[in-house]
Amino acid sequence: MTPFFNPGPIAHPKVPIYIAGVNRYMCRIAGEVCDGLHVHPFNSPKYLREYVHPAVEEGLSASGRKRADFTYTTASFVVVGDTEEELAKNRRAVKQQIAFYASTRTYEPVLAAHGWQDLTPALHRKSVEGDWPGMADLITDEMLDTFAVTGGYDTVGARLKQRYAGLLDSTALYQPYQPGLDDPRLPRFIKEFNA
Repeated sequence: MTPFFNPGPIAHPKVPIYIAGVNRYMCRIAGEVCDGLHVHPFNSPKYLREYVHPAVEEGLSASGRKRADFTYTTASFVVVGDTEEELAKNRRAVKQQIAFYASTRTYEPVLAAHGWQDLTPALHRKSVEGDWPGMADLITDEMLDTFAVTGGYDTVGARLKQRYAGLLDSTALYQPYQPGLDDPRLPRFIKEFNA
């Protein structure tokens, strides 16, 4: 390499490598050759426990590594609100996002973990037709509660921690809606969530 483009040694040569994965093969590869897995936000504790973790464990075992050598991270669907009006609006937005991901045929294992794999073709058909509102209508409240955490600004952080204890090492909020950045509840929530 020409000396004009040689940046020299980097200060931290051990850069962690993560890949994203939904299906068993990608999760296994992550366990075998990566430092971590970026779990898709469209997930549930059952899917993580029964599908993702066993596949990653196969990969870790194949490479002679242990769970302590690996990180699970994601962004979690959350429905946050302190009034019924706020919650209803945000529920609809999260249902729309869940429907979008669930319409992707390669993400069917997430639904299949709960016996809802028959929903994928209907959602896919609606996506091809451009019926985005109709897609959200197919996501039931039970499905929403399975794939998202709902709560007020003072409770949703604790609910996330409880839901994913032992399943994820870190998470962030995946909100398909924009909270007001000047909302005084937000800094308080962030402080509690990070505690």
